[in-house]
Amino acid sequence: MRNHSLIKTLTSLRGNPRMCVYTEPLWGIPFFLYMPFVSVYMAALMVSDQQIGMITSVFMLFRALSSFLSGALTDKLGRKRATFIFDMLAWSIPCLIWAFSQNFWWFIAAAMFNGLAEVTHNSWNCLLIEDADKSTLVDIYAWIHISGLLAVFFAPLAGLLVEGLNLVLAVRILYLFSFTVMTLKFFILYKYCDETEVGKQRLRETRGMSIPALISGYGAVARKLFASPQMVLTLVITACFIITSTVTNTFFGLYVTRDLDMPDYFLAYFPIIRSVIMLLFLFIIQPKIARFSLKSPMLVGVCLYIVAYALLIALPVGSFWLLLFCILLESCAHGLVWPRRDSIQALFIDPKERARLNSVLASIIFVVTIPFGYLSGWLSSLNARLPFVLILFIFAVQFAVVLSSRSLRTANVRAIEAMRAADMG
Repeated sequence: MRNHSLIKTLTSLRGNPRMCVYTEPLWGIPFFLYMPFVSVYMAALMVSDQQIGMITSVFMLFRALSSFLSGALTDKLGRKRATFIFDMLAWSIPCLIWAFSQNFWWFIAAAMFNGLAEVTHNSWNCLLIEDADKSTLVDIYAWIHISGLLAVFFAPLAGLLVEGLNLVLAVRILYLFSFTVMTLKFFILYKYCDETEVGKQRLRETRGMSIPALISGYGAVARKLFASPQMVLTLVITACFIITSTVTNTFFGLYVTRDLDMPDYFLAYFPIIRSVIMLLFLFIIQPKIARFSLKSPMLVGVCLYIVAYALLIALPVGSFWLLLFCILLESCAHGLVWPRRDSIQALFIDPKERARLNSVLASIIFVVTIPFGYLSGWLSSLNARLPFVLILFIFAVQFAVVLSSRSLRTANVRAIEAMRAADMG
């Protein structure tokens, strides 16, 4: 076990990558405690399906706006400072608002603050990888996913809380706990991280420049993005996954509890099953396929997603074991696809323009995805299965894009060369 590539990567991490990976559970544990109950909590406070969809669209709108500003803010403030400021704005403050929410408008306000998370996503991602050994990127991103999966094992506490108390009171307690633990994480990361070398260079280059002046260069950055087949591929793949994951996170809980007749507290246990499968997958399957291809595992993963969601749509009421099988398929798909999607972006992006390219890329993605929140809410109000039909269509589009992509073959070559170079070193 000690010679496992993931274990070697974890124990060899130093500096910012080490702090980012090691502190991630302090965000992941509270997030995965409350996440399964978000939509049912809103529904319990008399928020309709269409309003839930509207809240999701407002969230995506503010993600688009904060993504657009994130590159300039990350360069101007520095990776370390931007991460701390916007972690507090995008997570600590919304947790307090959610904890005391009374109606639709409270959730709208929280969505606006939470949408600012794209700034910290950009700056934190720069902290994570800019000083890291590029040959370890797949394993580093795998550990980020693993930390979230391990955090899910605390979910039974949330299930017991919901089962023992009423749903609304239990979720309010979870949000207050999340505020406390996440805020602690943000202070620890700020104290023990250093500004990256690229970040220091960008601080020097942007000294004396205003935010509007930095944004004025986005046109050239956008042209650079669209001139790169690899970045266009990343844009399409990421947009598809943002849409599908957002719709699933928003409406899965409502569908399972209202239409498949599962108890509310069951929602806390499904992520554990998913996490066990994904951990086994990452530790056993991932090392066997990591050196060969990025494209083939992604194609297999998208196919598994399609089968899982097609089965989910067809489930009869009360079919617990079939639902469990859907989660198994979706978990395997997730383990195949997500580390590679992150790696493709990290491999092809220009390191000197990482913050601004990430900013423009994310802005475009979220502008594209804004309508899908309201659309999925409207579809859910007609029939609870329709949002998942929409997901099936998007995965079919993604499969066609990945299958026909020549850029992804280049990504395969780059990843393999990087890992071989590391072995020779």
